[in-house]
Amino acid sequence: MLIGFVLLVSACGYDACDALPVSEHIYPTHAACQQMADRIHQRRPNAVLMCGEVWR
Repeated sequence: MLIGFVLLVSACGYDACDALPVSEHIYPTHAACQQMADRIHQRRPNAVLMCGEVWR
């Protein structure tokens, strides 16, 4: 069962390395997660952020 989305950061861009969670906060929708990623991109434009699904 999908419970939400978590914001992830990748240290090596979009390559095949694992992404790490930015925080423990779980966003209820993909749009809410993407909105937070957009806010962070305003301050850190080079950060590679993505939203990942959280399953229970």
